[in-house]
Amino acid sequence: MVGKAVNDLKRKFIRWALIIALAGTAAGASSVVMAEAPLESLKEAVRRYATSPLALDHPPSPAPVKPQVVFHGDRRRKRVALTFDACATKIASGYDEEVIRVLIETRTPATLFLGGKWMLEHPDQTRRLAAVDLFELGNHSFLHPHMTRSPDDQVRQELGWTQIVMYSLTGRQASLYRPPYGEHDERISRITAEAGLITVQFDLASGDPDPGTSKERLLRSVTTGARNGSIVVMHMNGRGWNTAQALPDIIGELRRKGFRLVTVGEMLRAGPGPDSD
Repeated sequence: MVGKAVNDLKRKFIRWALIIALAGTAAGASSVVMAEAPLESLKEAVRRYATSPLALDHPPSPAPVKPQVVFHGDRRRKRVALTFDACATKIASGYDEEVIRVLIETRTPATLFLGGKWMLEHPDQTRRLAAVDLFELGNHSFLHPHMTRSPDDQVRQELGWTQIVMYSLTGRQASLYRPPYGEHDERISRITAEAGLITVQFDLASGDPDPGTSKERLLRSVTTGARNGSIVVMHMNGRGWNTAQALPDIIGELRRKGFRLVTVGEMLRAGPGPDSD
């Protein structure tokens, strides 16, 4: 059963990688973009993976870390981390360019948790995000499965393939991991830590995946719920409702209240919060 699940996931990875990589080339990507991070290396890696998994070039192996699940930062520090998930399931995913524009124009640091398939569907955008000094990139699995229901080998593949795609497109590796659906357990935390990734949850859900969430409701939810050390989760994959519309006011109000907006990584460097209050 485990072998079948892993083989199915391999086929999905190969199919999506080849479709997206070849489509990007066929679309006539500009010479500037191709020179920055050509898709040829990714296509070649996928081809080699299809014939021999051991031949695939991996990013440098990070050192294992202590298993931990971070829900928030230090409650004594007036800091908030805005995070944005780019989930990638079996169906096509989107890209909220307006969210990114607001973050850049307001000079707001953010941690972006990117799915492996999402990056394959949006290679140019992934490169551009990696080039912005405000942004920290995190791992959000490859196909956004229910990891707690997945066998160990599949969990490792989900994490590893996402690292490979990010490294192939940007030359960067993630050190943080956001669990799909917010689902984690001791086993997943252990496997994640073995891969050198810190598991990052959140203590403030914005509610933006709900189609009934208005701009006003989203603004109120985030700005009244934020506490010292809060990690806020929003979305940037076309499935966040009114996120871009509410974001300028969210940023302005949080700053008016005296919060410093930081990446999760910066928050953790100042001292991670405990798993619970």
